[in-house]
Amino acid sequence: MPSQAIILVESPCFSLLRVFPFLPMRSFFQRRLVMLIIVLVAVSSFGFYSYTPDSSLYAISKSLQIFGEVYRQVALNYVDPTDAEKLITSATEGMLRNLDPYTNFIAEEDTDEMDIITEGSYGGLGIVVSTINDTLTIVGISEGYSADRAGMRVGDKLLKLDSAETIKLNSSELRRYTRGKHGSKVTATVLRAGRKNPITMQLERQEIQLKNVTYSGMLPNGVGYIKLERFTRQAGLEVRTALENFRKTNPQLQGVILDLRDNPGGLMDAAINICELFVPNNSPIVSTKGRTQESERIYTSRRSPLEPDVPLAVIINDRSASASEIIAGAIQDVDRGVIIGENSFGKGLVQTIIPLPYNATLKMTTSKYYTPSGRCIQRIDYDQRRKGIVAITDTNKVFRTSKGRLVRQALGIRPDTTVSVKYAGTIGDIIRSNHIFRFANEYAGEIDSLPANFTVNKTLIDRFLAYLQREKFIPQNSLANRLQQLETTTINDRTPQDIKKKISELKQLATKEQYRELEQYRAELTDILHDEIYERFYPRSRVIASSLATDIQIQTALKLLHNSVAYNALMSVKSNH
Repeated sequence: MPSQAIILVESPCFSLLRVFPFLPMRSFFQRRLVMLIIVLVAVSSFGFYSYTPDSSLYAISKSLQIFGEVYRQVALNYVDPTDAEKLITSATEGMLRNLDPYTNFIAEEDTDEMDIITEGSYGGLGIVVSTINDTLTIVGISEGYSADRAGMRVGDKLLKLDSAETIKLNSSELRRYTRGKHGSKVTATVLRAGRKNPITMQLERQEIQLKNVTYSGMLPNGVGYIKLERFTRQAGLEVRTALENFRKTNPQLQGVILDLRDNPGGLMDAAINICELFVPNNSPIVSTKGRTQESERIYTSRRSPLEPDVPLAVIINDRSASASEIIAGAIQDVDRGVIIGENSFGKGLVQTIIPLPYNATLKMTTSKYYTPSGRCIQRIDYDQRRKGIVAITDTNKVFRTSKGRLVRQALGIRPDTTVSVKYAGTIGDIIRSNHIFRFANEYAGEIDSLPANFTVNKTLIDRFLAYLQREKFIPQNSLANRLQQLETTTINDRTPQDIKKKISELKQLATKEQYRELEQYRAELTDILHDEIYERFYPRSRVIASSLATDIQIQTALKLLHNSVAYNALMSVKSNH
């Protein structure tokens, strides 16, 4: 493993490897490239006969020879002119697609993506966008930066940047318009629900520094809470600072909650640094093992912990991955704290960041990681999948923590206390169909600011239910949905008209009954709508703070940390998982 490589444990987010660093710009150079490939083919063919048919070198030489000839034929004889860079990139895409989703190439022009993962910074406007209903929509705004100061909101549709129409672009295509010299200005035009006319605002390109800890604060009875959303180089320092602040304001700190929900991972070193704040010196944290000897390493704590004894609860869910799972697995296996929430994602693969020529980068899976007890939490076996076998990690293996508690290899980290907040059935369908998001846009678009005493009351819930009826929302597995499907299939067939009429009447009756049933979900809708509307007016830190009192997983952790008997019982050898 190269000394300059960065070890990464995070979720997939990049593109592909370009085989040739030299790229033709004109037909003259294209002819030169073709000649070079012919030379490569000749060289590989020369060595071809010195290999036995069973050797790996024979397979490499054979494949290069075939690839070179295919490229030569396409470049010289294809009916239309070809782009050499796109051809080579497409070939690389096919090669890497057969490995795993985490092995990717990062081109020179996309290096800012690496800055986001490693440094938590990028040049831009301070917005996060996503395509919703085929429209480029703002889904996040960095607090204190240009877009935030200009009054842009979550839910705004990005129509233009200067004269460039952006509303149908994807996030990758948008980057060429958000990039530019720091301090340079750009005029953004957005469409906001509830407003008749587009809104224009002046934005400034800046160096955006993302926070790892997006919120930290004290909960009742002396328990500190830390929301950690990513693992860049500064993550350990930010968590340390939060812990030090807890001690300054509450010398008798009664517990700490580390919230890793929805955290997809990042740098392995950052996860290790955070573990070192809690676990005893010389404690095992994680180990890695791959094909090479350099990939086999055991990482242990190298310093005395900042908080060796304070009761600790780590909250995870099914979107807590990689570096988040390293922390949860280490804390559980060395019996340093309790894990609360839902089974984690199950990504036990380690990527290495390898510099390539021309400022390009290869992010490649080089090993698997293991928790201190020896568990590999990787969910999918990609080696088996390449052979046509849909395989997942063996879940029957049992391991023991440092105190002898039983823990299982469970496609991720299994919590000590499971508290699920998954929204199933009708509520889940409402969220997945973006109706909460769209209604919040509509409601917020009608007002300039949120009242200080804002609450989601009966009137607002009634308005949302009316909105669902107006949008003709039908839950996926409801009777009304099944009748809708049946009605659709009979439109152009020979089903008698009286039967078609009965089906339509039944669908209308089932739909009316469905909206009466929605009344039972008022409590869930109250919390969800509150957070979604709040996010249109306030930064993420304040949204998190406003939701703590109604968050069932946080409240479960809080109660557990206040109950030493229950906490110690979960940490005892009698506790099996």
